[in-house]
Amino acid sequence: MRYFNFSNFGLYRLLAVLVFDIAIILGFYSIFSVLFILAPMKLVIMSLVLFAGLLFLSGAVVFPNLFGRGSIPYPISIVVVSILYLAVSNLISVTFIMGNIVWYICWELFIFAILIGVLSTITYFSNRESEDSTELEKSEKTNINMQLMIIEASLNAKKNNEGILPIIQSFKVLKERINASTPFGRITGNSAVYELENTIRDNLEFIQLHIRSNAIDKNIADIQSLIDETRHLIVNREALNVR
Repeated sequence: MRYFNFSNFGLYRLLAVLVFDIAIILGFYSIFSVLFILAPMKLVIMSLVLFAGLLFLSGAVVFPNLFGRGSIPYPISIVVVSILYLAVSNLISVTFIMGNIVWYICWELFIFAILIGVLSTITYFSNRESEDSTELEKSEKTNINMQLMIIEASLNAKKNNEGILPIIQSFKVLKERINASTPFGRITGNSAVYELENTIRDNLEFIQLHIRSNAIDKNIADIQSLIDETRHLIVNREALNVR
């Protein structure tokens, strides 16, 4: 059902596709209207070929995740392949307009089989990329949660130290902010987000090292600074994601 949740941009895409399809269909029947009388069966088959091409093209534009959940190049590839099919299949229709209908059907089925094969390949790699992204996200989430658990345990073990209570409260806020943010590893293809996530992981590592050291009382200011900086990095990461 996720494919059919339209945003405003999705509605604009749908409207644009409808206008395009109507224009193509009207132009097609305007050009080949003579076949209504001369070769109605040929016109029916040509119409089916046209509608099949428009269906794939419209589906790829309106529902870019319909053939898989990979990154942007996959929907673009599907749109390009659909346009090529639309062009080639209808070029064959024009070529065989007065030819043998059996050969015409054979060629159209051959082109359609190629289209299905290409779409299947694109879908396979799209889903494969999606699965890899999901595994990466799970791994990143586990690593971050482990870091947070270790830091929290270390803080609780030293909660009797002077000045540690503000650090515990600040870290609690940071942990809630991380858990409420987009999971690490989900945002792909954005080098700025990738760098921020690396810095956040490094900061958590430094926080952990400072807390577990024997000189924690001398590192209170550094720990607080790292926690504040990490919280700001989380906010900046979410802002980049929105863009």
